[in-house]
Amino acid sequence: MTELDGGGTPTGASGTGRRQGRARQGQARDLGGRPFPDIAVEGPDGQREALARLRAWAEQEAQDAVDWYQRDKRRKRTASRTLQALAIALAVAGTAVPLATAASGGSGQGWGYVLLALAAGCKGFDHFFGLSAGWMRDITVAHALRGELNAVRLEWAADVLRAGPGGAAARTSGPLEPAEVERQLALITRLVTTVRGHVESETVDWRTDLSARIRQLNEADGGLSGAAVPAAPGGPGGSGDPRPPT
Repeated sequence: MTELDGGGTPTGASGTGRRQGRARQGQARDLGGRPFPDIAVEGPDGQREALARLRAWAEQEAQDAVDWYQRDKRRKRTASRTLQALAIALAVAGTAVPLATAASGGSGQGWGYVLLALAAGCKGFDHFFGLSAGWMRDITVAHALRGELNAVRLEWAADVLRAGPGGAAARTSGPLEPAEVERQLALITRLVTTVRGHVESETVDWRTDLSARIRQLNEADGGLSGAAVPAAPGGPGGSGDPRPPT
C-alpha cells in the first residue's frame, strides 16, 4: 500500500492532498465536484503515484461533502433557532399583552391576536422551508460521511501496518503487486460510492419534503379560493350583479 504522511494523506501524491487541503480552508466549495486526476502511468513509480492521486481525489471529494453539510447545518441551525425563539417570544407576548392591558383597564386583545399570528407565521416559515428538518438531515449525513472517510483511512493504514517493514505495502517505489492494486482500488471505489449514495439519498429526501410542503400549500390555497363567497346584494340580475336578467 502507498506510504502515508502524518495526516493520513498519501506521500506519493506529491503534495496534492496538502495543497487541496489549504485550498479548501481558504475558500468554500460547493458540491460541484473536483476535476478527475490524471492517472497516466509513466515510469516505474507511475502506478503508485496514479493510485495516490486517485486516493487523494476521493478523500477530498468526501471532505468537500462533509464541509458542505457542516456549513449548511450551521446556517439552518441559526435560522431554525432564531425562528423558534421568535415564535416562543411572540406566543408569550400574545398571551401576556391582553392580560396586562385587561388588568390595567385597557383593551389589548387585538394586539394579542397579532402577536399570536406572528408566532404561528414563524413556525410556518420554519416548516415550509424545512429548516429544522434540513438541520437534522445535515447532521446525519455529515456524521455518516466523516465516519466512512475515517473508516477507509484506517483500513488503508492497517493494510500498510500488516505488511510489516519488508512487505510489498511498505515499499515506496517500484511497481505494485496486482492484489495490492485491487485492494487500493476497492477502498477508493467504496469511498466514492458511499459519498455519492449519501448525497443522492439526502437530495431525494429534500426533494420529497419540498414537494410535500408545496402540495400542502397548494391545497391550503385551493381550500381558501374554493370557499363559498356571499352573494352580492340584490340577487341575480339585481343592482349588485353585472349579469343581465334572464
